[in-house]
Amino acid sequence: MIQKMFHRYRENILEALKARGWTRADLSRTIKVDYSYLDRLLKGKARFNEVHIEAIAKALGVAPSGAPAPIPVRITYSRKFEDPLLPQKRELDYLPIPIVEPRVAAGNPEVVSSEQVLDIVFIHRRAFKRRNAQGHICTVVTGDSMAPVIRDGAIVCIDSRARPEKKVPKDSIWAVRKEEGAVIKHIQFKDDLILLISENPAYEIETTSDPTAIIGRVVGVWQNLA
Repeated sequence: MIQKMFHRYRENILEALKARGWTRADLSRTIKVDYSYLDRLLKGKARFNEVHIEAIAKALGVAPSGAPAPIPVRITYSRKFEDPLLPQKRELDYLPIPIVEPRVAAGNPEVVSSEQVLDIVFIHRRAFKRRNAQGHICTVVTGDSMAPVIRDGAIVCIDSRARPEKKVPKDSIWAVRKEEGAVIKHIQFKDDLILLISENPAYEIETTSDPTAIIGRVVGVWQNLA
């Protein structure tokens, strides 16, 4: 039912754009949402949040009909696992990490604005062996250069505080800053160059001489197995 509701909501937005003579680029500028992400929203490939809905309502006078009330994010636990020896505030074990577009991930994760956040993932602290989420950022992989290890559409988590040593672990994966944003590669050092190596043999090895192009190490990957 909700899927049908938002399908109609997307149709209403497109109809409102046509009636006003606006393009998607016009709407993107008006509501201050990245054009590529707006395109994904209108194609049903990303989820609308409260900020998007409110901004579109102000710009076009369109809102999702019969939309359910916003549901606050929370973590619940089964009672059968209750144990007085376990920490009482277990939600503190989960770190909120923002998901952003690759071009945003190529910047400084400490200055990401709320408008740039596509979604939030909650990751257990033990997965990263850290006390806080500072310096971590998630982004969505586009393309098949790292297939089959990391496929198109996968979400990767980057630790921007990790820096490569001269002898980089062979199977480690790193986020690298390029013109199109953050890309995911294996890296190796050779003389004064950094080799950017794809998992997919169809892609040639690239190079950079700029060590600041290394954004950080990929420390987590989430993707469909099929």
